[in-house]
Amino acid sequence: MLMQESERDQSHLPRHARLGLKHHRVARYAMVLYMAYPIVDYALRLPHIHPIGVIWDVVVLLILAVVALRRWLAGEKPKLFLWQKFAGWYILFCFAMMFSNIGQPILAVQGLRDDIYYMLYTFLMPFVVDEEDVPKLLHVLASTAVLIGANGIYQYVTKAPVPQAFNDVNEHVRTRVFSVLQSPNEMGAFTAMTSPLLISLAIRETNRWRKMFYILGAVFCLASLLFSYTRGAWLAFALSLLITALIFERRLLLILLVVGVVAFFLPSIHHRFADLFSPVYFLKSAEAGRIARWLTAFDHMAANPLFGAGLGHYGGQVAATYRGGIYSDNYYAKTLGESGLVGLVLFAGMQLSLLYELYKKVAKAAWGRDKFLAIGGFAGILAVVIHNFTENVWEYNPMTALYFAFSTLLLIWGYGRFGKEVQDGQNIEA
Repeated sequence: MLMQESERDQSHLPRHARLGLKHHRVARYAMVLYMAYPIVDYALRLPHIHPIGVIWDVVVLLILAVVALRRWLAGEKPKLFLWQKFAGWYILFCFAMMFSNIGQPILAVQGLRDDIYYMLYTFLMPFVVDEEDVPKLLHVLASTAVLIGANGIYQYVTKAPVPQAFNDVNEHVRTRVFSVLQSPNEMGAFTAMTSPLLISLAIRETNRWRKMFYILGAVFCLASLLFSYTRGAWLAFALSLLITALIFERRLLLILLVVGVVAFFLPSIHHRFADLFSPVYFLKSAEAGRIARWLTAFDHMAANPLFGAGLGHYGGQVAATYRGGIYSDNYYAKTLGESGLVGLVLFAGMQLSLLYELYKKVAKAAWGRDKFLAIGGFAGILAVVIHNFTENVWEYNPMTALYFAFSTLLLIWGYGRFGKEVQDGQNIEA
């Protein structure tokens, strides 16, 4: 039996203060709903119950906050993760930016909310979730991905109509799947994040039926990733696998190379990339496409290089809603335009520290079958970070919520399961 750092004597704590979801049913249900965010949010925003859909994640946040407060008062004080310290500085900076723009309160408050809201959950989860809870919650996320992937295949078979905004000019595809995420781009991001998780769970699993479930789910998600026709997600997925293979298992590079070459010559993929590298595409992109939007972000920052144009003023959902602006199609460009070089450095530092911590404390520290899950989780998170160079992935609530929740759960699991071994430099057996 492995000795784990997270094993602590909790007998002195009141029952409501003991760590883990098994000691608090309401918190357990709240976390299950949260890990199924895309399906729950879509269902609760249907007609007649839409008001519930607007507030349900706030209710989850309040439940986690109450449980965390009670456990904190009972003496439980989990240590902050490294990346959360960077996140704390970024949140403080965003608050300062909000108050500097208080003359436009709607833009200031909404801009702040969009930037930091889903980070707040990550500061509460270590109080509520224990290491042994993580595999169960990841199973919920994986099951959600299987359902969404299956729905994506159904949309492809039935040729679901796609809004014109998601089709390039003069380009005709059979359909672009989006499922409950309502955007092919977000569908691509979601499946790029969850496909490595499903593959790693399939390898790690010893139960035959669950293994078959994960394998089938991985096929569904990979097919939906393909049928989303989102080039940014394809590139992010491929680069994340390439980087992960270079770091952890270079023998996989040959397999990835063969798969990549075969995939490139599939007509659907080849045509999308052929259009991407055509002179006409670059001309149109420079006039009114991604290149133009990235340059516009620089222009917004140039007037105030250190602090940008202000939260909610450029490149994202808030600017589009309240100022008639356009999306930057690059979250880092959006951050640069809104909060300048200071904001971009703080935000980039937060993301890099998160990736480093996942690598150092989870993926590198893991052993045995757990190694597959740790590496798969790292690859999925890395895919989202890369994808944000070509899309505003973190502007969409389900993706932002699950990105931060998934990362935090992996760290809780990694520190709890492998922390002692990393500290001592060896596996300790009892």
